[in-house]
Amino acid sequence: MIRKLWKDLFNSSEEEGLSIASKEDGEQIINMLIADKIDPQVFLSNLTALLREGAPSFNDFWKVKGEKIYQPTASVDYFIRRIYRARAFSLWFYAAYPDVMVWFHEWQKEYGRAHDYDEEAEVIEAAKLFGINIEDETIEEDQIMNSEGKHRPKYLKNLVKHYKDTTDKKLEVSVDENSENNIYLGAEFLNMIGTESNFTLIAENTTKYYLELTKNYKNRFNNEASLLATAGILDAQFYVFVDQTINPSEIIDIAKKAVSSKKEALVDFIIKLEVKLLKIDTPNMGIPEIENACIEQKDTIVETIQKTKEKYNSEPRVASDVKSFMSSAKFKTYRKMLGVKNKFLFFN
Repeated sequence: MIRKLWKDLFNSSEEEGLSIASKEDGEQIINMLIADKIDPQVFLSNLTALLREGAPSFNDFWKVKGEKIYQPTASVDYFIRRIYRARAFSLWFYAAYPDVMVWFHEWQKEYGRAHDYDEEAEVIEAAKLFGINIEDETIEEDQIMNSEGKHRPKYLKNLVKHYKDTTDKKLEVSVDENSENNIYLGAEFLNMIGTESNFTLIAENTTKYYLELTKNYKNRFNNEASLLATAGILDAQFYVFVDQTINPSEIIDIAKKAVSSKKEALVDFIIKLEVKLLKIDTPNMGIPEIENACIEQKDTIVETIQKTKEKYNSEPRVASDVKSFMSSAKFKTYRKMLGVKNKFLFFN
């Protein structure tokens, strides 16, 4: 669920009207942040400091005792004021890689002093740090810069690599590998997006989709396995429709096995689905280890399912996702695979 966390973070920023990254580069940005194991909570602290230009927020005055406060990292101080930020770099990059930007600015100063401030030579050498040969006439500007005039992630990755190779330092905003809060190990609880953990997040969302489908479309399903599988596909929609790291048939198989067990089908289905999703997000963990973690969290998962059943009425996001899947022509193939009946029987 790491990818979903980052995706939700950028989407929520966009909904708030904050221009922190270009939508056209979204997937590449997320890939880069995940590869470098950037800590989302530290990233948010840096981003907040940059957006507020150092002004304290309401939360700075009202801190909860015992609650961990994530402070902006040291390098962010160099760029608190907008006038010290280069226009060609997006805000997300300053928030995620402030130490790289400090290093790059120092490199520019040192190179200028050492070469009598030869601007043309500096531009050529600086471009090399980004992996760009500016003398190559086949390179178009829109390959290097996006429509907003910001560096594309493809070249920013090269700058970060030069920083790491040159300094041999850990990235300032990356997670502490030995910390219990290292979300990239699959054990971090996702308080940032309103749920206790990876386990409860999947359980809650899948149950909501299941309830929404049951309430409004149950008559279009031939059996419980089909209904469960549809709920699972909707929860895993990014992995199924966008990333395509999960084949819908895999989720259908999980649903069939859960129903055949004849005991707590929804719970069994969700646990198996969680194993599938967590394996993608934590490739360094073995399946037995992930399975054990999910089984250990069974009581929490069951409690989450029960609470969701008691409290859920309907939510615009969930209802919209379900309606789109059950009625849009673009999902017709998936509905057929699931054995979902058409709204009008004479179309079957």
